[in-house]
Amino acid sequence: MNETPAIEFLTAVGQALSALRLYAEGHPARAEAVDRVRRTLQAVLNEGAGQTARFTFLGDDVVVGDRRLRGLGGWSWGPQLAATGIERLEVAPGVTEDELAWFLAETVRRLDAAGRRGASGGGREAGSRVADTREPGMSLEHLRFGWVAEAGEPAWNGELDGTLREIGGLFEGARDEGAVEATVAAAVVEAVGAAVQQSRNLLRLLVPLKDVDQYSTIHSMNVSVLSIGLAERVGYGREDVCSVGKAALLHDVGKSLVPDEILKKPGTLTPEEWTIVKRHPVDGARILFRSRDGLGVAAVVAYEHHMTWDGGGYPDRRFARPVHPATELVQVCDVYDALRTERPFRGPWSEDRIVAHLRAGAGEAFSPGIVELFLDMLEAFQEEGPKD
Repeated sequence: MNETPAIEFLTAVGQALSALRLYAEGHPARAEAVDRVRRTLQAVLNEGAGQTARFTFLGDDVVVGDRRLRGLGGWSWGPQLAATGIERLEVAPGVTEDELAWFLAETVRRLDAAGRRGASGGGREAGSRVADTREPGMSLEHLRFGWVAEAGEPAWNGELDGTLREIGGLFEGARDEGAVEATVAAAVVEAVGAAVQQSRNLLRLLVPLKDVDQYSTIHSMNVSVLSIGLAERVGYGREDVCSVGKAALLHDVGKSLVPDEILKKPGTLTPEEWTIVKRHPVDGARILFRSRDGLGVAAVVAYEHHMTWDGGGYPDRRFARPVHPATELVQVCDVYDALRTERPFRGPWSEDRIVAHLRAGAGEAFSPGIVELFLDMLEAFQEEGPKD
């Protein structure tokens, strides 16, 4: 992604907000600032081939489309906009200067109102109390803003098919070339991470299985979604969250070497077939170590994700040792998504049955602390429920 147009646009927005606060209405500096916003925005729209431009402000991060904008630095306006109820800005081709001028003036009004309220105004609740100041008959046909992931919004914003193809390509590369493209894995995790941050309920991001041939790709993405959300809940920093996301995405990459007739077999596996399946952690670790480029943690998790917390599982450990902390996160998310998904050899489990299974396995199969954090996360999203 060419970041320059987006950086220039957001810089112009910041300058315009400062100008509107500094100069009285009618001052030429205000008109010049709005015109600069219009011109830089047009460059963004041109870069996007006429598609709607979408900007999301999440803490110190700015997400353009589904990619974090890395070249802007700590853009101080992002947290201020989010605090007034502007977490997302969407602008469609054909936006008028009047629409942009109103948006900038409305943003200044919200910022000033938030400043007067002070710290007691309070995030989302404060933003929701801001009244609509449009003149009667004024249309915002090409411009929308508000909180992210509003009710009814498609969770993946049309990017899902491309993401699944990229994941499928990673598994094909592992099978055919014995390695994965680390840069592709990082890009997928970046997209998944952006979707997680933009969603109020990451359970909405979990993709149901419609075709058994897509199980590996869909399961890998779902485990990555859950693991990124869990890593953030644990309190990991951004770099560690990305490492967990990549490890979750690639934890089953060794299964690319298991024949389809075994993976999709509806009946019980023979001892010989089970021996082949049990090779996939070692095969996955070898593939990822061979791939290098920041996949060391992913290789460890691929090797360990079927080792239990109390020392059992497979492959056999040569000496007693705990699994990697990233493995503890990924294996809980892995089991949750696997059990909720229909497989050739069994139907999907109910939510209550999965929760009971995880609780029963805490302290044996799984880290008890991670199980509790995971179940707390599920409960928080389920209590929130769908938005009306």
